[in-house]
Amino acid sequence: MPPQHFFPKHQHEWHQLLYATSGVLIVEVLGERLFIPPEKAVWIPQGHEHQVYSEYGSSLKSLYIEHSDQFSDWQTSKVLKITPLLKQLILEASTFSVHYSRQGYEAELIALMLASLHRLETDHDQLPWPASRDLYRLCQMFYEQPSLRKTTAKLAIELSVSKRTLERKFMKETGMSVQQWLLQLRFLKSLELLSAGYSITHIALELGYGSSAAFIHMFRDKTGVSPGQFIKNAR
Repeated sequence: MPPQHFFPKHQHEWHQLLYATSGVLIVEVLGERLFIPPEKAVWIPQGHEHQVYSEYGSSLKSLYIEHSDQFSDWQTSKVLKITPLLKQLILEASTFSVHYSRQGYEAELIALMLASLHRLETDHDQLPWPASRDLYRLCQMFYEQPSLRKTTAKLAIELSVSKRTLERKFMKETGMSVQQWLLQLRFLKSLELLSAGYSITHIALELGYGSSAAFIHMFRDKTGVSPGQFIKNAR
């Protein structure tokens, strides 16, 4: 998927598993914006309208899974943590034709892959997007300019509301404080930039950190590893 490429809103008759082998995908499903870095995948239920975007480009695999009792309770979109085993199963299954053999090796591999999906952990480390127009625009501003640094009090003045009103409304719509949301945004944006091959220094400046050390500290707090080790593990 080329940089800044966009698949407009559409839906499928089958369930879809969308997996980024490199780069980061931004997937919106029924208005919910999901970040899909390497080693994660998004489950999109049958008939759910969605759109896909990649700021810096991405390699992806898309598997279509027919509706069955096996996934009857998977009726909402979710981000899944892909295991090394499932990664290899997906890569192999993606080479099969649509009319793959329903017996033997191909059928057995598909069966193992589908069974393995049920053993995956769901990733909840996402970025809830507010529904109201004023807060949506506020968040979009920071998404486009993640280096901006503004206090909640300053933002409240710009929105012509009290600081307490802004905090209460933002928490109600996202489940996070403004500053928690901004920290999560910068973390997820850092995954995009790391996957695109940018240097630590460039990423720190792009996200508004005063030094590379400050960025690395934030990243290690979130993941338990350095940015360099994170990318190494994802390969």
